Amino acid sequence: MKETQALNSSQAGVSSPVRVAVLMPHAPILVPAVGGARGRDADATVGAMRAAAARVVSAAPESVVLVSPHSPRHPTAFGIWRGGWLRGSLDQFGAPEAGVNLQNDLQLASAIATEARVAGVETWDITRGPLEHGALVPLWYLTDAGWHGPTVVLSLNHPQAGGLVELGRVIAAASVTLGRRIAIVASGDMSHRLKPGAPAGYDPRAKRFDRAFIETVGRGAYHNLLRLDPGLQALAAEDAVDSTVIAASAVGWSAAGHEVLSYEGPFGVGYGVAVLFDGNGRPTASCGGWGGLPRVARASVAAVLNGREAQPPQATDDELRQRHGVFVTIRGREGELRGCVGTLSPQFPNVIAETWQMARDAAFRDGRFPPVRPEELPSLSFEVSVLQPLEEAASETELDPRRYGVVVGTEDGRRGALLPSIPEIRTVTQQLAIARRKGGIEPGEPVRLQRFTVTKIKDPDLAGQEN
Repeated sequence: MKETQALNSSQAGVSSPVRVAVLMPHAPILVPAVGGARGRDADATVGAMRAAAARVVSAAPESVVLVSPHSPRHPTAFGIWRGGWLRGSLDQFGAPEAGVNLQNDLQLASAIATEARVAGVETWDITRGPLEHGALVPLWYLTDAGWHGPTVVLSLNHPQAGGLVELGRVIAAASVTLGRRIAIVASGDMSHRLKPGAPAGYDPRAKRFDRAFIETVGRGAYHNLLRLDPGLQALAAEDAVDSTVIAASAVGWSAAGHEVLSYEGPFGVGYGVAVLFDGNGRPTASCGGWGGLPRVARASVAAVLNGREAQPPQATDDELRQRHGVFVTIRGREGELRGCVGTLSPQFPNVIAETWQMARDAAFRDGRFPPVRPEELPSLSFEVSVLQPLEEAASETELDPRRYGVVVGTEDGRRGALLPSIPEIRTVTQQLAIARRKGGIEPGEPVRLQRFTVTKIKDPDLAGQEN
């Protein structure tokens, strides 16, 4: 019950409290004053860090919340830095001039602690010492980009202690309670074992972790971070997953506007820089053509739930500029149908716009189900079926429920349609009977038969059962 209360609170506002969330590495060598000439081997990361910091500042948050894996840890509790100011420098790395001095947002810190108690999440107060490099490096880039506002720094509990998803919800809930627009920075490096001489030693398998992690972030499939191989994760000696999961949870698992800015490992440690969420940007769908359509559907529904006036992404390649009928199917946690609405022929300028609108209709206008609620979104899966043009079927012998969808229609305009490859439907007779019922057509009435094929694209975050 406590967890539910925190989640509901985090979704209660009319708009998302998180304006942007980014992932930034924290190796001191990435700060020019520390890295010097050697740091030029990581120029791609340095440039991406500057871009990520600029994205945060341009989002105009009222506060920044940073999660550091190197701040003091408690076995079961998340730390909250206290005190009026957050200070520190990279003096121990030979750069005393590279430091930060930011006002601690004590009001937001206290609200996080309060929401955590409601949610049953343990916290403790960090009251001594300067900030460490897990916080200092990303914050140095933020201040260099112009950030001088109130900030909160949180630390992690011990690995595998749990509570990461709940803490993300708590951060969002606290921000809603205060009416505070925030940015979230997930501090973390990937594998520390990419090369001989790497900080944790060398293991050739470590590259597999970095590849899995960066591909997951690149797809915006944040739920899959919870399913990474724990053995491979431990072998890699990484510290990026936990802070990223917290950030993803805080934005309701939305990948709107996400983008991997860079990845490299010049010193044996994997550095990934990414925009995890950008509430001011347009969601991306250009990667993989139609493969990004389920994320478009999710982003469209999330925008409605968060009260944002978002627009569909731009069609950036020929496949996405095509016009097709589209069905969007939404399923719940157990694979149960939660909504399915579509068009048999295109009604909008391109397949992205078609998906964007059908997702909203499936979520909020399918009369068989109540409208989707904010707290449901993280557990919903989205499947997009892109239709090819309808073909006339002279008789039932030209139908096959495994290969073709079907449309039955009468002269007075009643129509019933059914997608192909529904597991429970094995015969043409079953398929036609259900299609007739959907169209309000009696069993004996004469009908026109049409068939169509579809390309089904499953949700990369939560793959539901086929419709």
